[in-house]
Amino acid sequence: MANKAQYVRRRPGEKYHSDCVKHTVKHPTKVMVWSVISSKGTGRLYVVQGTMRQDQYKEVLKTRLLPQLKEWFPNGQPFVFMQDGAPCHTAKPIKAFLLKEKIPLLPWPGNSPDMNPIENVWALLKKEISKEVITTKTRLIEKIIHVWNHHPKIQETVHTCINSMPSRVQALISAKGGLTKYIQYTFP
Repeated sequence: MANKAQYVRRRPGEKYHSDCVKHTVKHPTKVMVWSVISSKGTGRLYVVQGTMRQDQYKEVLKTRLLPQLKEWFPNGQPFVFMQDGAPCHTAKPIKAFLLKEKIPLLPWPGNSPDMNPIENVWALLKKEISKEVITTKTRLIEKIIHVWNHHPKIQETVHTCINSMPSRVQALISAKGGLTKYIQYTFP
């Protein structure tokens, strides 16, 4: 575990001044969300109840992905859907559903470096959310929705990541499946 000690210089009498105290939450509130991104921006968010199982994932695809695809590609423009190798994504009923709905899948190896561009967006979302001490699940969900839909850096990162896919794939090929600069989730 990393040493997260912080040192503060303060004058006499400032020991408990709010500028000299870092407020923390012992057991931070957590939620899992699902969404999709494309060159058109961020998609609809879904707050996952518990652990995502294939039945819940299929419902998410029906209620979030399909309407989003119709909105983004109303005239049947070509697209490819990318998801990682999570068990709920690779279940036979999910594959059958995507095939039935004519949603083409990008083949994605199970043990590849995490080149999925949405990971960069999730990292930025977490960074923005962590700027505020949030103690309730309701407030956390509100903040996630607000940042996802309205933070300009999120939209900018989506476009940068989607546009970088040819370079990401080429870097992965050049590295023979090894590490590339794209798996670093850093933001200035």
